[in-house]
Amino acid sequence: MERQRESLMPPLWLITVAVVVGGVWLIMRLKELFVLLLLGYFLAYAIDPFVSRLERRGLSRALGFSFVLVFVIGVLALAGITAIPTIIDEFQKLSTNLSSYVSTSRDKIGPLLDQARSLLPESIQNKVDFQDLSGSVVALLSQVSGDTLKKLGNTILATLMQGYSRALTLVNVALLPFIVFYLSVDLPRLHGFFLNLFPITKRANVARICGEVDLYVSSFVRGQALVCSILFVLYSIGLGLVGVDLWLLLAAIAGFGNMVPYVGTISGIILSSVMALVTFGDFTHLFWTLGVFGGVQVLDGTLITPRVMGESVGLSPLIIILALFAGGQLFGLLGIFLAIPAAATLRVLARHSYNWARNS
Repeated sequence: MERQRESLMPPLWLITVAVVVGGVWLIMRLKELFVLLLLGYFLAYAIDPFVSRLERRGLSRALGFSFVLVFVIGVLALAGITAIPTIIDEFQKLSTNLSSYVSTSRDKIGPLLDQARSLLPESIQNKVDFQDLSGSVVALLSQVSGDTLKKLGNTILATLMQGYSRALTLVNVALLPFIVFYLSVDLPRLHGFFLNLFPITKRANVARICGEVDLYVSSFVRGQALVCSILFVLYSIGLGLVGVDLWLLLAAIAGFGNMVPYVGTISGIILSSVMALVTFGDFTHLFWTLGVFGGVQVLDGTLITPRVMGESVGLSPLIIILALFAGGQLFGLLGIFLAIPAAATLRVLARHSYNWARNS
């Protein structure tokens, strides 16, 4: 009888596919709730090392979470009193006056190129067509309009919020601290429950694979957050010493924009160059501004990123960019939250699958 029942059961691969398809359908139907739980889990996961360290010193996880929460609120309050209002004011100023800034820099770049031409030997002057060079620079600056930042922000917001209710999103944000608290307190038990879903003979392999995924995700998320904070401080010091207008906003764009590889650096260089021309209108401060970015990039490539993140991340900038853009385009906020963990998980699973297939 038992053999007859086993023969009537569908194949294991068919059951697995059905479960996966059903899970994806359920997630898409409950996107707001799933994104809320996922964001809560990521926040609990981010602060778990601090909570676990306090737990090893004799504090309960609930009390440890309370200490971490007080510290985070203090840091956010300090930032809200000092940096954040300034950055918001500077962003509004930049978005409102961007067209005038670009127009001013466009008017000043031509005379500066003529001045630079007069300083060069005649042999070089005859080989380089400075009028074409000036026209190319002016044409490039003309592509930037006053509504560029607003259009870009609206496009990103529309992409992230596709399929989501804004009213429900605000309610979810209010519930987020409670969800983070309960997930943070029960995080070890949740991980243990997930591991117990697998057969005993497979748990060691599953635990090893999950440990590798945890290494990649934690190395990227925590390491990248620290790297971006360091870059923000360095850019703030450099641009502040140069005296470029809106230097704090430009440092925030260049530093924290580095979460998406190259985007923050390129945006920071372009906007900072424009503001250097607007503020001073000479090549000296423009070169100093470019020197700040060059120096910080050298420090980042040779010292900051290798020391903070090491070689254990294993996610190339191309993979990160493709994962973020694909996730955001396909699933909005859900895709953004899942992009890096999914890429890290697929990388680990692909490597283990390749090793298994080769050994077989």
